[in-house]
Amino acid sequence: MTFPSAGCQTCKLRRIKCDETQPVCQRCMKSGRMCQGMRRPGSVVHSENSYASGNKKRPRGPRSTFAVEAMRSSKPAPQHGLVDLKAEATGYYVHYYLQSLPNILDISKSVLDDFMPIWLSKAENRMLDLALSSMALAVFSQARQHTRAALDASTNYQQLLRTTRGTICSLYEGNIDAWLLAIFFMSRYEQVVHLPRQRHSTATSAVNLQTFSHHDGALAILKTWKESLSHYHPPTSIIKHTRRGMIRSALLRKLALPDWILDGAAFGEEGWELEYDYLSVRITNLRYQVSLLVKEAATQDTSPEFTSAARALNNEACEIDNGLKVWNSRFPHAWSTQRHTLSDPPPLPTTFFYSSTVLTCSSVAYTAVWSQYYAMRMLHNSTHLKILGLCHPNPDAFDETQRLECVSCVENMANDLASSIPFSLKKFEVVDNTNSSEDQTLVTMITNDDLKPPLASMTVWPLSIASCLGDVKVEQRLWFRDILSRLGRMLGDRVIESEGDQWFEL
Repeated sequence: MTFPSAGCQTCKLRRIKCDETQPVCQRCMKSGRMCQGMRRPGSVVHSENSYASGNKKRPRGPRSTFAVEAMRSSKPAPQHGLVDLKAEATGYYVHYYLQSLPNILDISKSVLDDFMPIWLSKAENRMLDLALSSMALAVFSQARQHTRAALDASTNYQQLLRTTRGTICSLYEGNIDAWLLAIFFMSRYEQVVHLPRQRHSTATSAVNLQTFSHHDGALAILKTWKESLSHYHPPTSIIKHTRRGMIRSALLRKLALPDWILDGAAFGEEGWELEYDYLSVRITNLRYQVSLLVKEAATQDTSPEFTSAARALNNEACEIDNGLKVWNSRFPHAWSTQRHTLSDPPPLPTTFFYSSTVLTCSSVAYTAVWSQYYAMRMLHNSTHLKILGLCHPNPDAFDETQRLECVSCVENMANDLASSIPFSLKKFEVVDNTNSSEDQTLVTMITNDDLKPPLASMTVWPLSIASCLGDVKVEQRLWFRDILSRLGRMLGDRVIESEGDQWFEL
């Protein structure tokens, strides 16, 4: 029996009917075969590597430190000469890193969740091709200890930098998403190839600035869209998710948000997500104002004007925290959490279980929203504690009551976040909850190390906050850092991995 000529090269050679899924044939993926891709005109993922074939000379630009490190690697993986390495790495990255979780809520989504449709619709876009392949090759090189993939990733990234520099003036409504996606992958690439040995040197800030410079580039593109294109080009999901990323970046760096970015509705936020967005913007700008007062207090004696400004920030902090509680009270009943006490827990704390108490939801997608809420309330109440410390050197009874409430909130939110981590990462399953009491649950532990990158990605942001807050108990903060480092290693993100040594002072 003969099959049609369409399909991937691997299926053709084996005379198997191909399902023609792009970018990777799912029949090959499920059976563990290496998919050599479709040989179709316009296919970016499966096109032949012109440099490897000798049809085009490889540019001799400067090699990154990542490439130098790869050349010194003592454990190079076997090279697959018959397989297009770029297609292999891209297929691996798409399959494991770009698959969205089922029922994921919009508030938990990132640029990666909406990347595939745009990439497939812009198959001829060289900038997107270079952006994805740079990231894919870098991640693949770490996962498989593949020397040549690291070198190709560096080469592709250098080409991407030259391409973006040469076409930055061609920004228009038709390529806004492509530009934002390219910058997103450039920033992530810098995190993947960061060298941990620099983490305590002066180069640490330079590496961070290298990543943050891409954030500043994305912010400039968003501003161009908002001021020049938004009146006839509506916000896309990429524009909305990029703006969310810029708010997080400003929060980490204690920067003020510009006026043009404050209104989430103008960037596609609506309803329930818009309420949270409004609170996130207020928290970010509050933290910037607090950082200015902290610097002022360190350089001069406080004045009545200083105390008045601190009191105003204290009122703002109270309003924001009340807003977070009201927002949380509107969670649908279906998102409710259940608290369980493991009947026979291992010695604690352990790798993914901080205590014998665990929190579950009917879906991991709902747990992701709860984790985001826990982390933001922790962060905000920690900021509120700094404000109370600035209000007066000798706090009155009202200030002391507020301080104790903030301390209690940070502790409770940290405990709830720690209790949510095992379920968020699918490290156990509830076996039978019908005949057991609320505080006695039968579970099946999942002991393998097979964590899905999408699960890890959704957990990274709350952990990044919790692991860097000085108001969290020391032993708990160290546990958060350990989990964060483990997820960073699994994702191939060396900056996240090294946050275990407290990259950011929140």
